[in-house]
Amino acid sequence: MLSSSTSRITFIFRYSLLQIPNFVSFPSSSSSFSSLHSHSVSPSTRQVDEAVDSFTRMLSMRRTPPVIQFNQILGSLSKTKHFHVAVSLFQQLQARGIAPSIVTLNILINCCCGMGRMTLASSVLAKIFRMDYQPNTVTFTTILKGLFLCGSVEKAVRFHDRVVAHGFQFNQVTYGTLINGLCKTGHTSAAIQVLRKIPRYGIAPDVFIYNTIIDSLCKDTLVNLRKPLIY
Repeated sequence: MLSSSTSRITFIFRYSLLQIPNFVSFPSSSSSFSSLHSHSVSPSTRQVDEAVDSFTRMLSMRRTPPVIQFNQILGSLSKTKHFHVAVSLFQQLQARGIAPSIVTLNILINCCCGMGRMTLASSVLAKIFRMDYQPNTVTFTTILKGLFLCGSVEKAVRFHDRVVAHGFQFNQVTYGTLINGLCKTGHTSAAIQVLRKIPRYGIAPDVFIYNTIIDSLCKDTLVNLRKPLIY
């Protein structure tokens, strides 16, 4: 059962995502695996192949393992930035009729954001609502981070404001993400405004948040000091 605040958010997002297809198609499995080497960061290709083999063996079992075991492999691939491979495996999961959990879909959103495919991430969010799952802090924080990674600063801020306005309460990690995204894109003043507001939400800034602000202020000062030398 969705909470009343999340139900209101569900209503807003369902209608804001009407222009997005029921579920946007992901890259085909063949293209995903053929591009494995070009997208590899770590671990080694052999380790990725082993993960794919394990996933495939689990799918072929007479008694399919619980989805949490598939999530472990998908999560590992996502953390090591093998987004295309994880998405391809998710497609196989769907083809077998195995229902994803909210954790599965959060991993998928992270993959979409990592690939810079925010329309796909929005489609997965819509799928979460259609399945009557409750989006959580991980869901929204991942989308927020993805918007910043794509350079959509204004969309990220509007996204945060809209969700908060409808009763969802973010945590310290979310505000760290928001402040870091603003600082990294040169919006230190806006980040400081967020820092001043978050105590009213019951959030105490941590060392990471303060260090992010201080680092950004120092960089802004250095830029200002260099201007007389340049001009």
